[in-house]
Amino acid sequence: MRPFDADELSGRAERARSLLEERSLDALVVSGDFSAGMNYYWLSGHLPRDFQLNYSRPHVMVLPLRGEPFLYVYDVNAENARGLSWVDDVVPYVPPFDGAALGAALRARGLDRGRIGLELGEDQRILFPALALDELRRECPQLELVDAAELIWRLRMLKSEAEVAYIAESNRINGDALRAAFASLRAGDDEVDVARAVGRSIVEAGAVRPPYAQLNVLSEAKSRARGGGARLLGPLPEFSLAEGDLLFVDSGAVTAGYWGEFARMAAVGDVADAKRAHHDAIRSIVQRSIAESLFAGTTYEDVVRHLVTLYEEHDYGADQYGAYVRTPPLHYCHGIGLAGSEPPFVRHDSSDVLEPGMVITAEAYLAVDGMTYASEEDVLITDGAPRILSPLDEGLFVL
Repeated sequence: MRPFDADELSGRAERARSLLEERSLDALVVSGDFSAGMNYYWLSGHLPRDFQLNYSRPHVMVLPLRGEPFLYVYDVNAENARGLSWVDDVVPYVPPFDGAALGAALRARGLDRGRIGLELGEDQRILFPALALDELRRECPQLELVDAAELIWRLRMLKSEAEVAYIAESNRINGDALRAAFASLRAGDDEVDVARAVGRSIVEAGAVRPPYAQLNVLSEAKSRARGGGARLLGPLPEFSLAEGDLLFVDSGAVTAGYWGEFARMAAVGDVADAKRAHHDAIRSIVQRSIAESLFAGTTYEDVVRHLVTLYEEHDYGADQYGAYVRTPPLHYCHGIGLAGSEPPFVRHDSSDVLEPGMVITAEAYLAVDGMTYASEEDVLITDGAPRILSPLDEGLFVL
């Protein structure tokens, strides 16, 4: 079954062609492989492969400003491409991938000259070898290859109803999984046990793609063992959770390629009132920020400015919110979709505005006494009030 119908996919192509014309581009080239094919998948509807991080077997879609698009794909995958994509012209190749042969396919369709946009810029990568790109240039010396990252993000930032539904389902899976995982954990477990419990629960909650690419765990056991450092990233140590400890988990799931991801916290038994108060404060900051500032037309800098006032209302100073207003700043919100983190990035140094159809996370942090406190929600920007897509953070889970 196709994840998206032909009307949605052809509508994406028309949006892309409108931006190609605005930017005086003659075609857009997007690529994918067996590890990821986000732009290729978004434009073609063909996901090259589930269940394997295999950095090989490139797939390419070429969308001309005028005329029919074509796919250049690994021959074993040609029938899948025809069945899942809206594109009729599918050109199979036998490995290894050959940039000159791709150039010949362009020439056969009159696309061997002019300006062609590629995945060259911000948060983009071409998913075929650099030497193949050199071969393409030699085969088509009259092509001007230019960066199309801004164009691609303009397309992908605004989600359709079908895309939003997949993100919401991923959030449902992640929420159910976290509840199940927290219910299974006990004092004496360590962060490796936490990772196993969350991964298992994500699969049992309905994920069919491997969920392990989005899992970040921090416990007070780790902070205590390391002398109070509230370190979020790094390997999972075998430090046992003790009664009264806090646990932070940032996890996610994927449905039809679309992420839902958010952070939640749990307590091992009873915790000190001060710890619970800090968590309640960060939940309030995030939820009020969503309700009071995440509206279409609001500038990113105004969103962050409002966030700072909420920290100050809870008597937290620049030692807590300073990362959001420093130079260069940390983003407060990031987009979510085919990647767990993607544009837009809501930062205080940007006058860009929120737009209906954006799906962003609102995530804020406190660092107190060696522990990181956090709350995060996935939010759809609409023409009216923001819509929270994640199951709302209602307080500390209890292990």
